Amino acid sequence: MLIPILIGLAGLALLVLLAILGAAAWVAHKMTVQERIPVSGHPSRLDMEWEDVTFHSWGDQVLLSGWYLPAPDDNRCIILLQGMNQHQNDPQSQALALGNDLVNEGFSVLLFDFRARGQSAGIRSTGGDREQWDVFGAIEYIESRGIPVERIGLLGFSLGAGVAILVAAQEPRIPAVVSDSGFLDNKVDPNHLFIGPIGLPWWISTFVVLAGRVLFRANFGNIRPSRVVEQMDQPILFIHGEDDPVISSEETMEMHAISNNEHDRVWIVPGAEHIDVYRKNSDAYVRRVSRFFQRHMQ
Repeated sequence: MLIPILIGLAGLALLVLLAILGAAAWVAHKMTVQERIPVSGHPSRLDMEWEDVTFHSWGDQVLLSGWYLPAPDDNRCIILLQGMNQHQNDPQSQALALGNDLVNEGFSVLLFDFRARGQSAGIRSTGGDREQWDVFGAIEYIESRGIPVERIGLLGFSLGAGVAILVAAQEPRIPAVVSDSGFLDNKVDPNHLFIGPIGLPWWISTFVVLAGRVLFRANFGNIRPSRVVEQMDQPILFIHGEDDPVISSEETMEMHAISNNEHDRVWIVPGAEHIDVYRKNSDAYVRRVSRFFQRHMQ
């Protein structure tokens, strides 16, 4: 009698394990599936110089697409990094208009689509993991144009803000970072794990991270800017809308406190929401960002 019972229990345990792994795999799949929104707008509409450019991400060599906006001197560059569901000129960030303003301040600007977004190749996003490789590919491309890393700044929005910090922590030659609507950690939130309307238990987040790494080559545990910001020497300008309903401005305040760099600056804007500060006050935004980069670029 004991052996059949044990076999039955083992079969039940196997079914439970398969159900857990299946649920985790489904959640990881949904986290890496990226809706590809067509790129809207074009630099030609702003009466400015521009180039269509392509370059490869580091590591897996995904082909990335973007626009290069050269300044007259073309000897320093700001790379704009978009958010989770955004393309290189997403209306929310108004990146092309901002890029034009920064060119007028003497900076060349690179706007590009992360993998699986806009016009770039790739079928899956990785929540900020391999997007770091995309940024290193962008930096390498700017270097190929004769601009040294010491004169390349990173300006990131939302997910792009966290990626900018993670990349700068690995490349100390980057002189400065602007984090707009950034976050502490992009870890798997156990309070937001669902299959349809069904909530999943908190402990399944461990299996989600495992499934992401094994099945989709996405290391969700590698997207934690709060763990690296304290070791960074580069200054960061933290920008956040006080009324952000997506990522609380408290996360930016906490990041600023963790960083504890005397050259950091923080700008919390009342009445502004997520990636909303440039739209609310473009003149002040461009002035603060351009002066910050001018101060810290060689």
